Amino acid sequence: MVFQAPKLRIIYLLISIFLLLINPCATQIFFNYTNFNNKPINRKGNASISGSVIQLTPDEVDNWGRAIYSEQMHLWDEKSEKVANFTSNFSFIIDSQGKDRYSDGITFFLSTPNYPKPRPTDGFGLGLLSRVQMRESTFQDANKFVAVEFDTFRNTENDSQNSVREHVGININNMTSQISTPWNCTIKENRTYSASINYDSSTQNLSVTFTGFNYDNTSIQQHLSLVINLTAHLPELVDFGFSASTGLLSELHILSTWSFESTAPSTIQQSPAPSVEKNKDEPKTKLVVGLSLGVCILIIGLVLVCFVYRKKCREGKGEKEEELGFDLSMDDEFEQACGRKPAEPYAKQDEIIMLEWVWELYGARNLLKAADPRLGGDFDEPQMERLMAVGLWCAHPDYNARPSIRKAIHVLDFEVTLPILTPPIIVSTSPTRISGNHDA
Repeated sequence: MVFQAPKLRIIYLLISIFLLLINPCATQIFFNYTNFNNKPINRKGNASISGSVIQLTPDEVDNWGRAIYSEQMHLWDEKSEKVANFTSNFSFIIDSQGKDRYSDGITFFLSTPNYPKPRPTDGFGLGLLSRVQMRESTFQDANKFVAVEFDTFRNTENDSQNSVREHVGININNMTSQISTPWNCTIKENRTYSASINYDSSTQNLSVTFTGFNYDNTSIQQHLSLVINLTAHLPELVDFGFSASTGLLSELHILSTWSFESTAPSTIQQSPAPSVEKNKDEPKTKLVVGLSLGVCILIIGLVLVCFVYRKKCREGKGEKEEELGFDLSMDDEFEQACGRKPAEPYAKQDEIIMLEWVWELYGARNLLKAADPRLGGDFDEPQMERLMAVGLWCAHPDYNARPSIRKAIHVLDFEVTLPILTPPIIVSTSPTRISGNHDA
C-alpha cells in the first residue's frame, strides 16, 4: 500500500481545518492556470493562444502583445487607506531560436485600466509604451504603470546602470529601472524560467524571486526588491498581466503558467491607531474568544478524525497496512512524514533539530531523505515532497514569507506548482547530546 490514503489525506484535512480557523483576511482574486484555453485572459496586439500557452509575440520584428486578466484588481481603498497584498507566480520562455542577436523582453505589470497600445510600435517599451509616448507629458500624466521587466536587450538611453544585456528590473512609469540586477539566462536554448512577485503592503516591499542558470547549467534563484508606495503611482483599480515586444531584432515570448492571489484592501490587518481607554480591551477579548472557539473546534475535529481513522484501521486491517505501522502518532506533518520528534538528542549531529535538518535537505534538493525510514520508500514521492515543503513554508521564521491559507491548501491538493522557498538564515539551536540510557 502506498503511503497516501487515508493517512496523508487526514493530515491534509487537519492542516486545512487549522488554516481555515486562523484565516485573517478575505481573498479578492485567486486563480491558477496551467492551461490558458478558455480562460478569462484578454489578449491584445500580437498575443495569441498556442496550444495550452500564450504566445505574447511571435519571433518576428516590430511586434507587441499583452495578456491581461479580465477582472481589475482593487489595489487600494481611498476611504480606509488600506492597500492589497498580492502574489503572482508564473513560468515563461524567451527563445531566440538559436539567434545570437535578439530582443526585447517581457514584463509583469500593473497599470491604469485600458492602458493605450504602444504607438508607434517599437521594442523599446516591452509592449507597454513607445519612445514617443514616454516623452509625452500628457500621456505620462494620464497613464501609469509599475512593471517588473525581464529585459534581453540593453538600450543605452534607459539601461545605463546595466553593464550586461539580460537583466531584471523594477520600473515605475518609464523604462528606466528604479533598481535592476543582471539575469543569468540563456535565451538561445528554449529554457523555461519561473518567477514569483510579491507585494507586502505592511512594509511596502515589492520583491521578485526568479530562476536563472549558472555557467555549469545548474539552476539558481535570484532576487530583487524595492520599497514602493503603490498608492502614489497607481489608481485604486488596476489592470494586471504581461506584456512583451520585439523591435529591429526578435525573439519568441511565451507565458506557460500563471497563478495569482490578492487580498481585498478592506480586509487587510494593519497597525491600529491609538484608541480610547474604554475600548482598549475589546480587541483582546475578541481575540481570546476567537482563539478559544478555534481551539475547541480543532480539538473536536481531531477527535472525530482520529476516531474514524482508528475504526477504519481496525475494520480493514491488511498485511500491507500492518507493515506500515499505523500506530504511529499523528503529531504534525513533519513528524508524520519524517518519523521524528522536533528534536532528537541522539541523532547525528547535523540531524538533531528536525526543522534545520529538513531545510538543509531542501536546499540540497533532497527532501525525500527526510522521509520516515520505517516506510521503506513505500510512499508517493510527489505527495511526500509537497507535505514537507508546505511544512517548511508554514514554519518559515519570516512571517511575511509564510503562505496564505488558500495557497497552502492548493499546493497540498496539487492545484498549484510547488513554490520556490527562500531558506531562512537559521541560528543553530541544536541541543547538547544527553548521556545515559535511552529507549531504542
